[in-house]
Amino acid sequence: MLEQVIDECRPNFLCNYLYELAGFFGSFYENCPVLQAEGEVRAQRLALCDLAGRVLKTGLETLGLETTERM
Repeated sequence: MLEQVIDECRPNFLCNYLYELAGFFGSFYENCPVLQAEGEVRAQRLALCDLAGRVLKTGLETLGLETTERM
């Protein structure tokens, strides 16, 4: 995604990507209990939450937007 943003000078592509990712993550979080899950399922869901958070934070920082530590 970043290569496309840079090659085409279109930061809105990154905005759209992050917006869609946030929506998909919100749906996941709403439909798949993370902290109530057990064992390996919980570990995988926590890992997915961490990765989504890192991608969102990096993307927003790339756009020059500050992020909060917690919502």
